[in-house]
Amino acid sequence: MDLFRQRDTEVRKKLVIIGSGSQGRMIRNVIENYDLGFCVWGFLDEQYESVFFEDGMKRGPVSLAESLYQDENISFIIAIGDPENKFEVAESLGFQEERYATIIHPYAYVDPSTHVGYGVYVSANATVMHQGMIGNHTFILAGATLEYETRVADCVLIAANTTISGNVAIQNQVFIGAGSVITQGKKIGSHTIIAANATVLKDVPDYSIAIGTPAEVRVKSSEKSAVNKLVKSTTKTNVVREEQ
Repeated sequence: MDLFRQRDTEVRKKLVIIGSGSQGRMIRNVIENYDLGFCVWGFLDEQYESVFFEDGMKRGPVSLAESLYQDENISFIIAIGDPENKFEVAESLGFQEERYATIIHPYAYVDPSTHVGYGVYVSANATVMHQGMIGNHTFILAGATLEYETRVADCVLIAANTTISGNVAIQNQVFIGAGSVITQGKKIGSHTIIAANATVLKDVPDYSIAIGTPAEVRVKSSEKSAVNKLVKSTTKTNVVREEQ
């Protein structure tokens, strides 16, 4: 998509933020402080049962999105931290990709040769280098670095101050914790969690958790809230050992 179009105030649109937690408040802050071609309509969240005003914002249930979708001057962004929850919301809505806003913070750098999908957010001081790909609904938070030819699929959260070396492939619905490092040429499987401050020196298979320096790979819990409970007790997980 055209990243420069977000700065064209002539095409300013109303932005509906799906998710009113920290991710949603982060998006609101950026839109209200910089001229990126959007104004915030309000928040939709599963915790709300009806439409109301709070803190100067409209708020309502996610089910309201379908009626708002009829207004072509409204764009959406899903600001939910858990990649699996984000994927489920996107699937349930079934909106066309073009209706999702992509927001690049003015103090972020995204190389023009990198393909950026829809519903993406790149935060302040993040760097995305050349010949890469950022999939739909992926968030790259403050200070993260994605080096050359890194390919990130859909519904990935890359937390603050992460370093992803060149030619890394990250599959769908992955959570990469703050301060982690993924070394050059590695493959990160889908539905995977990279714990905060982990250093990944080997490929990580699907449905895994990588913890520590160097990272040790463990079987991910089947619980839906695994990201929010990120390895509070590693003794209850099974180590995935490589075949000799």
